[in-house]
This record gives sequence, structure tokens and C-alpha cells, in this order.
Amino acid sequence: MSKKKLKVLLLSLLPLFLLGFLALRAFENSAAYYYTISEARAKDVSEQKLRIKGQLVEDSVTYNAGMPLLQFSLTDGQSHLRASYQGVLPDNFHHSEEVIMEGTFDSSGEFQVSKLMLQCPSKYEGEE
Repeated sequence: MSKKKLKVLLLSLLPLFLLGFLALRAFENSAAYYYTISEARAKDVSEQKLRIKGQLVEDSVTYNAGMPLLQFSLTDGQSHLRASYQGVLPDNFHHSEEVIMEGTFDSSGEFQVSKLMLQCPSKYEGEE
């Protein structure tokens, strides 16, 4: 193969490698693992951003609209976790079955939420 053909081949493959690399990076950033509360407590996760999923504990929600500060507890059936979210109370927070939150643990062991997502019961599922 001549040098000119080799250069053309390499230059034509370069965009394919670049697109493959960018696609891989996008997939890595979008893939997320949800830790249970027990898993998160068992790991050494100080200063590490985590995504945790759990059930909202009834009567654990307090909201200060002046700050705004939302404090609540989650459970996975085995462990409980106290969490704080600096932001506006989501409209359907009290109706949610599961809460997904991203954030970090502070020095006292409370979870400081930076992103709050709710899973509400589907209106399309049948009654049990």
C-alpha cells in the first residue's frame, strides 16, 4: 500500500474513531446506578456523588418555605436515611411512591440532595 493511500485511509477512519469515542463518553455519563440506602451506607462514599432510590417515610416530611428547605426520610425496608433538599417543594412530593435523589453525604451522615426526582403511581395501572 502506498503512503498516499495509507494517509487517505487513516484520515477517513479518524472521524469514525472520534464519533465512537464521543458516543462512548455520552453513554458513560448517561448510565446511572441507583444505590439502595443499605448499599450506600455500606460503601465508603465520603465526598462522592451518589444516586439513591428509596421509599418515602410517612410523616417524615418537613418543609420551610422561607429558606426553602425540604427535609425528609427514606427507607429501603432495612435502613433509613435522613435527607435535606435546598429548593422548592415539588408539587406531587407527598403522592410519590419512590424518591430518587442525587447528592452527597455530609459529615453528620445526612444526605444533601442536589437533584430530586419522583416516581409517582401510574394512572394507567390497575387497582390492586
